[in-house]
Amino acid sequence: MSPNHWALGLGFLMFLAGLATGDDPFIPDDPHFVDQWGLHNVGQVIGESAGTPGADVKAPAAWAIHRGTSSVLVAIVGTGVDPHPEFADRLLEGCATVGDPYDSLDVGFPDSFGTHVAGIIGAAMDNGDGIAGLHEAVRLLPVRVIEEISPDQRPVAEGITWAVDQGADIVVVPLHYGDGSPELAAAVAYAVAQDVLVVAPSGKTGEDSVAYPAAFDGCLAVAATTNCDERASFSNHGPEVDLAAPGWNIISTGRNGGYFNLEIGSRSAAGLAAGVAALVLSYNPQLSPIEIGEILRSSADDLGEPGRDESFGHGRINTQRALESAPAPALRFERVDPLPTEIRPGTPTSFVIRIASVAETLEPDSAALYHRSTPGPFSSCPLAPLGNELFSVELPATPCEETVEFYLEAAGAGATVVRDPLNAPAGWHTATAIIREPLFDDDFEADQGWTVIVEGDGTQGAWERVVPVGTIAQPGFDRSPDAGTYCFVTGQGETEDVDVGPVRLMSPLIPIAFRDAQISYARWFCSLYLDPDQLIVELSRNNGESWVVVETVAATDGWEQHSFRLSDYPVVTGSELRVRFSTADEDNHSLTEAAIDEFHVEAIRCGGLDGDFDGDGDIDLDDFSFLPGCLAGPDMIYGDGGCAAFDFDDDRDVDLDDWAGFQTLLNVA
Repeated sequence: MSPNHWALGLGFLMFLAGLATGDDPFIPDDPHFVDQWGLHNVGQVIGESAGTPGADVKAPAAWAIHRGTSSVLVAIVGTGVDPHPEFADRLLEGCATVGDPYDSLDVGFPDSFGTHVAGIIGAAMDNGDGIAGLHEAVRLLPVRVIEEISPDQRPVAEGITWAVDQGADIVVVPLHYGDGSPELAAAVAYAVAQDVLVVAPSGKTGEDSVAYPAAFDGCLAVAATTNCDERASFSNHGPEVDLAAPGWNIISTGRNGGYFNLEIGSRSAAGLAAGVAALVLSYNPQLSPIEIGEILRSSADDLGEPGRDESFGHGRINTQRALESAPAPALRFERVDPLPTEIRPGTPTSFVIRIASVAETLEPDSAALYHRSTPGPFSSCPLAPLGNELFSVELPATPCEETVEFYLEAAGAGATVVRDPLNAPAGWHTATAIIREPLFDDDFEADQGWTVIVEGDGTQGAWERVVPVGTIAQPGFDRSPDAGTYCFVTGQGETEDVDVGPVRLMSPLIPIAFRDAQISYARWFCSLYLDPDQLIVELSRNNGESWVVVETVAATDGWEQHSFRLSDYPVVTGSELRVRFSTADEDNHSLTEAAIDEFHVEAIRCGGLDGDFDGDGDIDLDDFSFLPGCLAGPDMIYGDGGCAAFDFDDDRDVDLDDWAGFQTLLNVA
């Protein structure tokens, strides 16, 4: 029998032994789960090396106990995170402390380790696709702090601090430096002081000194192991190592919806430890970071020399034992529906929550919502039971652009009181009354009527809609997170860079019948050599008769996302929106290229029905017949009477300006 067959046979016997003792491990149907030896090692061959059965974190046995809830937020401070289909619906809007502050997308290092770590922590589980993450419901917060290899630690420190201020429960920093700056030390100390767990890799140079920030007090330092429970040759070691986790040849998510193996995976080990910590915190949300760290250390499988050592710390993480040793909470709030952050103005908003009885039985009639929309005491109302530990929560009707603050509370039979968020009433959730609706979406997979304008004699490098092939100055792929392939670039190929100009790309006419809208797009701009040029983005609300500059871009590091609101430019008025992208190389001394993708316009408004007064789904003369009655003045019934449907400029007064808005919409319809 070959060594690999022997290992697989032993692994199968161990699996049967687990079943015989009453364990019921959960094995997801994700096709690449068989390659995730770090979660479930049955001796499978990885990188031409048969593993040791059981040299893993015992994920299937842990999932039989708890698979996680959406109550936990993990920040990933590194290269940014792409919206991979495995977790895109749980990827929050992040930030960058370098480059464009609004762009938290993965900048595309060769190993794309930001997106890689995100998949290890939170990829969807049992969805018949890709891999399984440790915590299938966790929310992820991307923070981009590096664009290229750099010794500058200040952006990293700023990213950690920002993540803590956004409410992250766990901050994983998959980075390693030979020394630690005072700014980075202060950021880790700030996180610890705010009861946030910081996790980082011990390093990937194989040295006998732990890298930073892992070496700082208060940071959970994680070493990397192989599929045979050995210290990975690249894993740094030293007295600061707390734990070890699988970190060699780890498969996870990559850019553009793909998957790849990261052979040197000190960052993978840190991501895995952060995922286990998130699962434990989800099981008992009242645990502190110190308690979670102690649970992970005390439940680890001892490796190497007996007791703590410098290669493995307290041992390789054991997720099953960590959950079994975590104290069970009396009750636990679990999110069935996402908590709303934006609600429809003037209308109650409902969502469903679960209150799980873990160590105590829920006291009847104790589940309540506490809410307020103005400073002062909270009002309370009971939650409506739906059965099977589910409850309906109804936020009250809130006027447009006002914010409702709220928290949830329940009591156990043993008089334990739990709240969501945990620090309520000192802390609370918020939801703002506003409406967002798509007006125009273009991923450029089809021609939707963009106009290319070429000015200047002898110009080349005009805009064209293509599948990009990539050059030193152009992208080799589009920015769509799904199966899209097309985008606009300035001249496909090495010899078609912009010369003279300008060359302009103008959007189709987009009617705007609302007070405000958000415009977003992905942009790529590169200008090399003697006289760098610029990409200029402009806005018009009179069908291109006049323009105002929105932004001037000197360079981007790969694809970057940007957005702006019409309300940012209050002096620009009109209902005929166009956006224009222009660049030039009039001195012809630079290699200048630009690209645009994922262009979206979204209405942001207060009016509830956009002219559909009678609610029949059509905007027509029947609705128009009601408009004069709504012009009667301050006595008209704004909300329940339906007149808000005609308040196109959202000033809470239906007047002649709204009459014009209705006529515009009627003509468009």
